[in-house]
Amino acid sequence: MDISKEDIKCARKLSGEMNTDQERSMFEVNLLLDDGLRDRFHDYKLLWECYPKPDLPLKKKQSGNRIREAISPKPSGKRMFLQDRMKVILAAAAVVLIGFSLYLFSMGDASRYTNHIIAQQGERKQIILPDGSSITINSGSELKFPEVFSKNSREVWLEGEAYFDISKDVDRPFHVNTDGLTVQVLGTKFNVNTKGKTKTVSLESGKVQVTLKDSGDEIRLSPNEELQLNTETGEVVKRNFDVSKTTAWKDNILLLDDMPLGDALIPINQFYGVEFTISDDLVASKKISAAFEDQDLDQFIQTLEFIADVKITAISPKKFSIAPRDEN
Repeated sequence: MDISKEDIKCARKLSGEMNTDQERSMFEVNLLLDDGLRDRFHDYKLLWECYPKPDLPLKKKQSGNRIREAISPKPSGKRMFLQDRMKVILAAAAVVLIGFSLYLFSMGDASRYTNHIIAQQGERKQIILPDGSSITINSGSELKFPEVFSKNSREVWLEGEAYFDISKDVDRPFHVNTDGLTVQVLGTKFNVNTKGKTKTVSLESGKVQVTLKDSGDEIRLSPNEELQLNTETGEVVKRNFDVSKTTAWKDNILLLDDMPLGDALIPINQFYGVEFTISDDLVASKKISAAFEDQDLDQFIQTLEFIADVKITAISPKKFSIAPRDEN
């Protein structure tokens, strides 16, 4: 069945009762494609022409709604095809938009930290930030920071352990971002250690505010105070500490303070970037107190053998075993 110009004119008149241009356009397209809809349209057109002035006229908005409901049967195959195509296009556009947003987000994060410093096992590195602040990075740790800090803040990202000597800038707080907590300062000296399940912030001078990421709790520290966060249990401990012992590593000093030799293997292995092992329980329980300053690995082994009365054997270039000294 062909549609005359009069039909189109009438259709536009009827569709003019609809709320938006999009609804009117969709109505006209459906009228051209759907034979059943077109037949029903002609029936309502006949009623429209025969009864142009009803006894109880409806308001324009109500009339438009009734007509739209009357000439909107269940979608035919053609109409469903158009709607499905539109859904596919919109879904594809949404995927592209989300992907582009994620790309911009990742690019923004990448540009946020343009410098990536890694201290290899057994190595300590000292760097100067763009604002003049000094940071010493401990063995096996990583630091990320931007080429230039923003006008409002100074932010770095740390994994592992580092000692911070931050230049004071009231207008730009300094933030150390880590996995589990954030440290905010203006100008101060402090140590941050995120190795293992316990994260520790130790303040030497100034003031810092530590924000726990999981709970949002904010905890302030004063000089000679440190905060310990157990990431497995969520337990938080605030206590006093010995600055010289905690920060000795930054001056290339390995400090062991009355520790069982078995427990001392953790700081020893980190400091020298090697692996010492003990298979004898008596050797592991021996207490040791010593400060190894500026000693290379060979010197350390000789000194440890003497003060702990043990025998150290090289298994590979970076693996050593500690055993009782053979009296024979």
